[in-house]
Amino acid sequence: MLKHSSISAADLISPDPHPFKWRMGVKPLNLEQWLLVDQERDTDLEEIGQLIDDYRDEIIYCEPSAYEGCDELSIEVLQHLQQIHDLKTLKIDQQEGQAPIEAIRRVVQEDLCLLERRPEGWTMTACAVAIPTQWDVPSKYGKTLDVIHEPVPRYDTDLSQPMGTFFDRLRPEAPVWRANRTLTDDPNLRLAPQRRHHPMRDDISINNVADRVWLRVEYQTLRRLPQSDVIIFTIRILRQKIASVADHPETLIQLLSSLAKLPSEVRSYKDSTWRHAQLIREWALSTGQATEEELNES
Repeated sequence: MLKHSSISAADLISPDPHPFKWRMGVKPLNLEQWLLVDQERDTDLEEIGQLIDDYRDEIIYCEPSAYEGCDELSIEVLQHLQQIHDLKTLKIDQQEGQAPIEAIRRVVQEDLCLLERRPEGWTMTACAVAIPTQWDVPSKYGKTLDVIHEPVPRYDTDLSQPMGTFFDRLRPEAPVWRANRTLTDDPNLRLAPQRRHHPMRDDISINNVADRVWLRVEYQTLRRLPQSDVIIFTIRILRQKIASVADHPETLIQLLSSLAKLPSEVRSYKDSTWRHAQLIREWALSTGQATEEELNES
């Protein structure tokens, strides 16, 4: 029987600083929780494999300089997954003409990005991103961290220098994780970038928002591999209906309070999340899931 991941989307909610400021918010990573495996593995991998077949040019990118890092990543992935009883004989089957990062992506539930240090900065030289959360993957191919994050408001002032310094100083023996949250009415694994600014569905109301809107969390990890000196960025999608999040009252209040304090330019960037949050707030107040005092104090 496959090991069940004990991490849920609600587990990864933490408050934003006040006043708001983008931060990396990284925490030490227990390597046992690097790649998460759960009962949805077979279903997820089947869907991801089909996505790669259908949209390969929008998902897979690999420069020749990244091959060494991919080889080392392949070894790390197998060592990690083969500790699970049902996966002891797992292999990574690279087909002729297939980029090595694609072969690795087909056996994990995580999206993968590989970054190399170049004179212009940390650069994404390989990726296999099949299930992005509302971002345009091909526009990031071969780009530095600063270019990748250009659409993010306040990135230059809040994150550019700290992130570059963090990547430079990340040690192989000290991997980290962080989380990024989104509210969406789309339960699919792959969210197209235009979904960020879609109008809220007309059939979602205060009466059904808890069952129709999902908390979608990216569980992200960063590891520096010692031989190739690349940094591996993994992104695992965790989804949970708001009705289920409400089983953790403090988490729901923390989530809504943080989103209510977003500055205007960040609200615009996270447009769909912001609009869904307003309706969830109304639902939480009307059903006694939260009070105005709790939401204002948190």
